[in-house]
Amino acid sequence: MTYDRTYWRMVSDTRLTETARYSDNDLALVLGERLEALLDVQAQLDDANKEIAELNARLDSWMEQANTLHAQLDAK
Repeated sequence: MTYDRTYWRMVSDTRLTETARYSDNDLALVLGERLEALLDVQAQLDDANKEIAELNARLDSWMEQANTLHAQLDAK
């Protein structure tokens, strides 16, 4: 079965890379590999952003504790 561009534009990136991997067209294969590499980079970026958010939350907590301790020392 042959699909047109409209169909392929609606398909998920994962499906595109899987289809390209088993394609007999060299261009499709290489483009699929590059798309897969970009998706991996996006996943790494998402993980890094999540870790940054967690670290910022910890930093905020520590700063709050430090401010509390500083206020207690100033009160003495």
